[in-house]
Amino acid sequence: MAGMIAGALWFCSTEAQGVDNPDSLAAHGAEFKPRVIEVTDGVHVAVGFGLANSILIEGTDGVVIVDTMESARAARAVKAEFDKITHKPVKAIIYTHHHYDHIMGAAVFAGDDHPEIIAHELTLSLVKRASGTLRRAMLPRNIRQFGIMLRGKDLLNAGIGSRLVLDRRGAPSQFLPPTKTVSQPRTPLEIAGLRLELVHAPGETADQIYVWLPEKKTLLCGDNFYWAFPNLYAIRGTAYRDPQLWVDSMDQMLAEPAEHLVPSHTRPIEGHARIHEVLTNYRDAIKFVLDATLDGMNRGLTPDELVQEVKLPAQLAEQPYLKPYYGTVPWSVRTIYSGNLGWFDGNATHLFSLPPREKALRMARLAGGEDALLAKARQAVKERDFQWAAELADYLIVLRPEPGEPHSLKAQACLALGARQQSANARNYYLATARELEAAVRAHAAKSR
Repeated sequence: MAGMIAGALWFCSTEAQGVDNPDSLAAHGAEFKPRVIEVTDGVHVAVGFGLANSILIEGTDGVVIVDTMESARAARAVKAEFDKITHKPVKAIIYTHHHYDHIMGAAVFAGDDHPEIIAHELTLSLVKRASGTLRRAMLPRNIRQFGIMLRGKDLLNAGIGSRLVLDRRGAPSQFLPPTKTVSQPRTPLEIAGLRLELVHAPGETADQIYVWLPEKKTLLCGDNFYWAFPNLYAIRGTAYRDPQLWVDSMDQMLAEPAEHLVPSHTRPIEGHARIHEVLTNYRDAIKFVLDATLDGMNRGLTPDELVQEVKLPAQLAEQPYLKPYYGTVPWSVRTIYSGNLGWFDGNATHLFSLPPREKALRMARLAGGEDALLAKARQAVKERDFQWAAELADYLIVLRPEPGEPHSLKAQACLALGARQQSANARNYYLATARELEAAVRAHAAKSR
């Protein structure tokens, strides 16, 4: 995946101009200052060296590494820091789940130590699926969501990490397949004199596990908690993430008497009372959105109506770890709807919608012709009605696919919409789309000279 992404960087060779952004997302970048934090005796977490964290657990005659970063480049930076702490051999590597930012640097950490590679029994099949059938469909969406081509002030952070740190194109994969898989709800292990329990906790992924260190009262929660509203749906494209299973997994974590909480993204949290408060609010936020959406669905509301109605209660929305720096409530509402009722919103008009070109032609006629529709799009940009400008530009792009003014108008709208976003995913996607459109217009103009 990293090589494919790196190969797609061709259209962003120059540094983009900076774009203003809400202060809160910019300030959120302080969460990812590169550092290795000592959580408790023998447990260290590397934060800010890439998109995800990597965790070092030191035992009597070796160490355990939990999650291994997204690339060899990111992994080498973390390993250099871990080597300052200990040179004990790596006895085991544990993957909390299959997402690439947790598994692609494994060989760097393993070195010549030949550690056991431990994961849930679903992990390898999910890795293969992610790099298989829909890879080409998901690649451009991944690139936009993570802002991989954004430069300069365009890219503030990735919401749950500083940024996705990739290897050069063609670099060999550093993923190591599991040598040992777990399938039970709770699997006790002893490695390097350490007692660990691996607990299956589906949430962001079906193969998610958390690591419980009972003697250290330390909970390594994977991606079921991070300092942002949870990504119940990822705009890069994902299978349905069942919020009820996520809630159930939060309940499991709440049952552990944790004094230290170490996410696989963002910084650790200390103290049992604080951890219990944070995890309870996180659980309640997911449960609230789920229940409110299902209630609205039972009242006959459509997805577009539901996203206007379902809002977090103030006491949850004001919590810093529930701000939409990554996932958002509207995206969650839409995925709950489609995950339970499918794509159809119940309106008979939408059973067989007009094809895009036919709809665009009719919109142009209603406006008084294509030139009149173009004038409406220009006016919308001038009046800062950017969502409407983008929608009108989409009709025009269907009618005039060669890059030109409609593409430029949509780029302007996306830049403005991106600047308003608190979600890094939304900001990155808007700005990446705008930069792609700008590059296409410049290339077409140069070719036409």
